Amino acid sequence: MLYLSLFTGVKKVQVLMKKSDAIQAFKTKVGVAKAIGISKQAVSLWGDMVPEGSASKLLLVNPNIPHTIKAA
Repeated sequence: MLYLSLFTGVKKVQVLMKKSDAIQAFKTKVGVAKAIGISKQAVSLWGDMVPEGSASKLLLVNPNIPHTIKAA
């Protein structure tokens, strides 16, 4: 769960990102893995969506990856 601190307080949000969008942004599964310090095998185990913790980390590296931020 990602927390956004705004003037009104702390909000819990969920980051939704497609695995295919992450791979496209970093060119390969290896590129995705290196960007956040995990193995390419871990990326291969993801389903269609990037796990939330990894999605948050990927956004810190590249905020231009297509994603959706949803209130939790």
